[in-house]
Amino acid sequence: KAAFKPAAFPVFTDVPSGSYYEEAVRWAAENGATAGTDSAHFSPDGICTRAQAVTFLWRAAGSPAPKSSAMPFTNVPAGSYYYNAVLWAVENGISKDTSDTAFSPDKTRAQIVTFLWRSQNAPAAGSSNPFADVAASDYYAGAVLWAVKNDITKGTGATTFSPDADCTRAQIVTFLWRTLA
Repeated sequence: KAAFKPAAFPVFTDVPSGSYYEEAVRWAAENGATAGTDSAHFSPDGICTRAQAVTFLWRAAGSPAPKSSAMPFTNVPAGSYYYNAVLWAVENGISKDTSDTAFSPDKTRAQIVTFLWRSQNAPAAGSSNPFADVAASDYYAGAVLWAVKNDITKGTGATTFSPDADCTRAQIVTFLWRTLA
């Protein structure tokens, strides 16, 4: 009697079995949020830019067509892979951006967690702040507290969130998966 076992999808040689991000990478690839950096590699430790993160979020939402084609930011080139993702994020209040004319495609951990929080309509966190590096007045404070309360992230240490740090591809897909799956 023959039995067919579905092939593991996707197969990335650099995503170790049992890693904290294994299931998130599988979810992201199977749902079209992202693919690997080539057919065999996901590059989990590669830095994930803000442009990539907003694109992953947009794709996870089904790549909806933006209502407008008029880009408000001078540094988002027409035809760039993240053009429609940025338009969608602005239209949906996910990205309020760093200035009236700039998208800042290469920014930080705090901004990416804020994207996810806003994609969920900025729910109140209602929890105490365990992080010495997140002030109550910071624009991302509510997003960070929400992310911690909902086990999207625990921070980078017991009392640090590292809001200015870069995020890796593994971290971003894990944040997405924990938010959307």
